[in-house]
Amino acid sequence: MGLVWKLVVASLWAPGAAGTAPGALKLDNYTLDKALGIPDFSLLLKVDQSYAYGDKEDQFKTLAKLAYAVPKFLIAEVPVQEYGDKENDDIRQRFKLEKADYPAYMLFSEANKEGLRYSGEVKAPELAVWLRKNGIKMPAIGTIAELDELAAKFLADKGAEHIKAAKSLAEWEFKGDRKAPMYVKIMERIRDKGHEFVKSERDRVSKIMQGGKISEEKKEEMQDKLNVLGSFEL
Repeated sequence: MGLVWKLVVASLWAPGAAGTAPGALKLDNYTLDKALGIPDFSLLLKVDQSYAYGDKEDQFKTLAKLAYAVPKFLIAEVPVQEYGDKENDDIRQRFKLEKADYPAYMLFSEANKEGLRYSGEVKAPELAVWLRKNGIKMPAIGTIAELDELAAKFLADKGAEHIKAAKSLAEWEFKGDRKAPMYVKIMERIRDKGHEFVKSERDRVSKIMQGGKISEEKKEEMQDKLNVLGSFEL
């Protein structure tokens, strides 16, 4: 480990640097650029209001805990103070954010020096899928890793052998997991209708969930389907 790296790590783990979410770094307008300058590291940055709470914050905490084991990858947060000294408001301005954008997620990596903005729903499984599609080796959340790999292979060539392999896993190794047969059905629909099926099905399922007239069990099943659909996004 070089001297520069040691100094950066020391500055990030100094008192006050720890994030409120376990596994995340808490950054500010002094330490953000230091973190972004760590050689060969990628960083997912969340810019949010001070004292964030609720489901979206819980999703962030879930993501941060699972990310700690990913090599050369950090998750960080910058809390922006709306009143008083307006701490870190310059960071909000730097990234052209408004309060309505919170929480805003941006991925900084070798391929995205200026930060790639996340535009999807703030759910840990969907953020994890998005990160994997952008080269971060995040573990699967709410999906089945083995079938995620088959989904990626299927998207590459639409080979029938991948559907067959998915059926085998669904019938044997993952029998009893309701998510497993979803992979098979989605592959078959993409084969028959084209990849646009993924977006249309996502829109349909999201609309059902937002309707508010379904049981909690059905809502959980619909969320599973959204998670699995995320594995088929290009």
